[in-house]
This record gives sequence, structure tokens and C-alpha cells, in this order.
Amino acid sequence: MKLKVLSLLISASIAVPSLGLAAKKNVNDKPYPHGNPVITHMYTADAAPKVMPDGRVWMVTSVDHLDKPGYHNMEALQMFSTADMKHWVDHGTILHTKDMPEGEDEDWAIWAPDMVYRNGTYYIYYPMRNLLDVSKGKDKGVDRYVAVAESNRADGNYKVTVERMAGVPIAGLDPSVFIDDDGQAYLYWNRALMGKLQDDMRDIDGKYFKLDYGTNNFMEAAWMHKRDGKYYYQYHTKYNGKVDKNNPDDPKRAKSHLDYSIGDSATGPLDYKGTINWELGYQVDNSNGPKFPGKDYVPWRLTQSNHGAVVEFHGQEYFFYHTSALSSWKQDEFESMGTWTQRSVSVDYLNYDENGLALPVQQTLEGVKAVSIKQPFSIKPKISPAGANFNLVQDKIVAKDGAVVEFKNLDLGTGYYYFGMTVHKTISNGHIEVRRDSPDGMLMGTLLLRDNSIEINNARTETFLREARGDNRNVYLVFKTHGQTVEVSAPDFFAGAPLPVAGDKQF
Repeated sequence: MKLKVLSLLISASIAVPSLGLAAKKNVNDKPYPHGNPVITHMYTADAAPKVMPDGRVWMVTSVDHLDKPGYHNMEALQMFSTADMKHWVDHGTILHTKDMPEGEDEDWAIWAPDMVYRNGTYYIYYPMRNLLDVSKGKDKGVDRYVAVAESNRADGNYKVTVERMAGVPIAGLDPSVFIDDDGQAYLYWNRALMGKLQDDMRDIDGKYFKLDYGTNNFMEAAWMHKRDGKYYYQYHTKYNGKVDKNNPDDPKRAKSHLDYSIGDSATGPLDYKGTINWELGYQVDNSNGPKFPGKDYVPWRLTQSNHGAVVEFHGQEYFFYHTSALSSWKQDEFESMGTWTQRSVSVDYLNYDENGLALPVQQTLEGVKAVSIKQPFSIKPKISPAGANFNLVQDKIVAKDGAVVEFKNLDLGTGYYYFGMTVHKTISNGHIEVRRDSPDGMLMGTLLLRDNSIEINNARTETFLREARGDNRNVYLVFKTHGQTVEVSAPDFFAGAPLPVAGDKQF
């Protein structure tokens, strides 16, 4: 598969069915002249970015059709990665509607996905729109639900493992997964619904419920991220009306914004805080850029669609969204607004004020600057011979409940995103907390110990780390084993610098 190195792209989308759109020809093949969007050889939307165990940011997107605009024509998911937040590698299509079970009898569309890594497996959560075939005796109407695909590689070989998540029975749309620092994984979806994910990541544990996010303007596109101990929940607002080219900022029109709420728990309640991303093209500095004919705003200011995502990469947060800038260029060299169901991912900076409130994203033409990371990919800390409730036996930590293992003066630099250990003796329901600065300091992540921990991922149990950065850091492993003894070895902080990928011409 040929991989392409791309410039940075910002993307945001909604997944409301849009039928009957006339296909406008994409006749302009000139190179796109700006840094945003970042993907310019195809239409991409609904970006879901995550830092993966190779230290790169990986992004799965939905795909808008080149010749047939409309959400009902979205047929694939595409995978990209970057080592510097500016240049992207295209890893190709990872899932297509033709891969769906019994696909020949249905009319499928595949919409906004999300992805996550846990203990050797990459999980893709994606919403299906299935237009039922009445001619074959099926009930008339549209079926919507969430499915799961899995792989041992980020870049492909995904297999559908759950055709329909039983715990997401209400018209699943825009699934978004979040793993908290205590190891608990959550799934969010439309109607502001959510639930805990089971350990196997394949269904909801218990009953789903509605998240209290502090207001009532939710439409779709939920996304949760965490910063400084606070939980930030963003979503696409309810909106109405066509954008008036003579008054695009009409205060009486409900806007296609991304709003957000903040709280102290991933399950709420949350307090509503306002807008994190304005409508597409709002207040973009185009003094030396494209303008809608006769107006001072960018042409895609007249389109409505919003779908956001956030990733932190070495001390800076980045906001992913999509616009119709590329379709405006490919169709008319910016002489028209573009097509709002032919979108492309963009990326800009996300910053905060001194109180932790998000500053609304400044959408730009140029995008973000390339990041250079100069530190080791991994750190393998030394283990002291013994301590309270543990001993070191032939390089194995033999630990009882309450044991605390200290790693002193680690240089975590601009960030290490994963921590892992090899499991030699485990229990059915224990865990190891990874804490910063003291045994009861900030919880950065949690290693889960289960009956099958030795059988999966080559006996490696791993956790994503949040805010694992800084020089001369003391890190503590705190064992919670319910009175039992466990044995682990080979501690490793990794994903501190991006690795090259096959076909990446930057390396």
C-alpha cells in the first residue's frame, strides 16, 4: 500500500442524513495552497486522534465521497498518523461498508468513528446507518447502531468483532471512547448517553444513562478529554437555518457550534461553560487568503457542520475539526462555498485561561507548526532490591497488597504516554496505580490485573499515562491486590518519542 506524507488538516463534521444533494464536479487539480485542512488528496471528516504506543498521533476519520456528496454515501474509514503534528502519513482504508456482515442485502453508511488502544489491541468504534431493504421482506426504515472492529495493528487488518453493541440500543451515533486514569473505560454517544465499557471493551457494563452536562442544547458528536484533573465534555449544538450570506453571524440563528462542559467526574454532573469551537470559517484571518465573492469572510463560512476532537501531544493540546475549504478549492478555486458534505480535517491549537476554561479555538488557514521531539522512546527504570510489602526476586517484583515501588529522579521530558510491565503471577481483579511525586500523588494511569493478564499481549499489561512529564520526577507504583501476592517485572515508560512507520518518507 502506498503511503502519502501530507500537510496538517483540520476537520469537523456532523452526521445528519443529507439526501438529494447535487454532485458538484471536483475539477480543480491544483495543489491546495494553505496548511488547513491537512489532508488534501481526499475528503475526510470526523477525526478521532489518539497517541498510540509507537509515540505517534494516529487519526481515524470517516470519508466523504468524492463524486456523491451526502452522508448516506459515506462508505469507509481511513487511517492516518503523524510524528510532528504537521505532516501526515495515509495508511489507507481500514474498514469499508463492503466489509459489513450480510452487506449485499443492505444499504450501508459508516459515520463518525473513534479508536483506542488497550493491552495489545486496537479498537475501532463506528456507527452504522443501515437503510433496510423493504423488497426483501425487512421492516421499512433506517437502522442505526454501533459496532466494534479490532486489530493488533493500528494501520490495518481490522476485523468486525461486534456487529451490534447490545448495550447501545438507542440509535447509536458518534461513539466516543475515553479511558480514565483509574483504568475504567467509558463510551459516549448521541442523545448525551454514556455507559461504562466492560473489560473486554466490547459492550456496556450495566445500564447506559444520560450524562448531566449542565444544559439542553446537545445534538451529537460527544468527546471527552481530561486536563489537570478536570473532565471536558464537548459536543455539537442544536442549530437551525441556512447561513445568510449577508448576515452569517445573525444572533437570532441557532449556531452550528461545539460547546463544552466541565466537571470532576467522567460520569458527571458537569457545568456548562460555553463554546469551544465556533461555526466553520468564523473570524478566520484571510487578509491574504480566499474570500467569498463580494464578502470579507472565507467561502466555507456559509457551510454548517461541526465535529471536534482533542489530543495532547508533548505539552500542547490540539483541536481537530473539519471544514469545506478543500471542496471550495477543488470545485471553484474558492469562488463558492464548497459542499458541506465534502469535508476535510483541520487542526489548530487549543489553549486555556488561568482558570482552566477553554479559549474558543482560533481557526486558521495555516494550521499548526511542526513539533520536534528529542528524547528517548522509552525509559526502563531501576528497581530497588526491596521495600514495604515487596521483594525483588530474580528481577521480579513480588508484591503484596499495599506495596509501594519507587522510581527516583526520572527524566520524563515533554511526556511519556504509556507504562507497561510483564505479568508472571496475577489475580482476578487487582490493579497497580502509577502515581507522580508521592504514593498518594497524581494518578497518571492504572495497570489492570486480571485472570488472563498472562495470556494476552505477551503477558504485558499496559496503561495510557496522563501528564507524565517533567525532569527529576519520582514515580510510584502502588499495588492494590486484595490481600494477595502478584509478580511483575520489566517496568517500561514508553511512547516518549515517535517511531517511524513503513513508507514514511520523512525518515
